[in-house]
Amino acid sequence: MMAAVRYFHGGFGGLTVGQFVLPPAKTKAPSTARFGAAGVCNTSKVYVCTDMDGALVYACMHYSGRGKVYEVEPIGELMPDPDARVPGISFECDKARVLRVFRVPGKTIKQVQREMLREGA
Repeated sequence: MMAAVRYFHGGFGGLTVGQFVLPPAKTKAPSTARFGAAGVCNTSKVYVCTDMDGALVYACMHYSGRGKVYEVEPIGELMPDPDARVPGISFECDKARVLRVFRVPGKTIKQVQREMLREGA
C-alpha cells in the first residue's frame, strides 16, 4: 500500500492545529515568496510542498525570524507551482488546514539564513 502524501508549509509562526494558512492577499501579511519569486508568486494562493526541508527554508526566511513548519491539508484545487524547479514537490492551493506544528530552533534559523546569504539567494 502506498503511503499518503504529506504536505508542508513554512512561514509565519503563530498558527495552531486546526487553523488555516491563508494567502497573503487575504491576510495582507508580507510574503517571503514575494521577494525571490515576485514575477511568478501568486499572492492569492498558499504554497505547500511535499518536502519538509523545502518548507523549512521558507520558515527560516520568514521576516519575523520565528517561522514554523506546518504539516497541512491543502484545501481547494491543488495545482503545480509554476516556479518549481522539480515537478511534483511544490504546489499552490486556496488555503491549507494546519495538522501539526514543527518548531524551528533559533540555531537552525540562523544557520539556514547564513547558507542562503552565502548562496546568494
